[in-house]
Amino acid sequence: MTRRIFFTIAAAALVLVAGSRPARAQSLSLSDFKIPFDFVANGKAFTAGQYTLSANLAGEILTLESLGLKGASAFLPVEARLGERKQLSGPELIFDKVNGKLYLSELFVPGEDGYLVLSTKAKHTHESVKGAKKS
Repeated sequence: MTRRIFFTIAAAALVLVAGSRPARAQSLSLSDFKIPFDFVANGKAFTAGQYTLSANLAGEILTLESLGLKGASAFLPVEARLGERKQLSGPELIFDKVNGKLYLSELFVPGEDGYLVLSTKAKHTHESVKGAKKS
């Protein structure tokens, strides 16, 4: 009887440890940004405001979330990882401007590879927004 109780408790503890591991560390918070203009991210329109970006642990998907009352959010599949294009003092978002519309295209974080979330083939210019790295 004592042996059965021991194995039951051990099995329950194993299930708890294995089950809690993914829930504990599913994403890495990257930065907060104050974006001063309306923009599009993964086909979804967003208004100017405060946003936070996080990445899943594999670096395959970024999550954009509004810190405002509306709580808009989007998942941004990462097309490629990019090397730092210049020395950065803080995180930076790059937007592609096409026909007056701004599209979120890249995220750079100091000391990490960048994230490409949109490849724009049409003629475009860039707008950038600096953020604050989370600790």
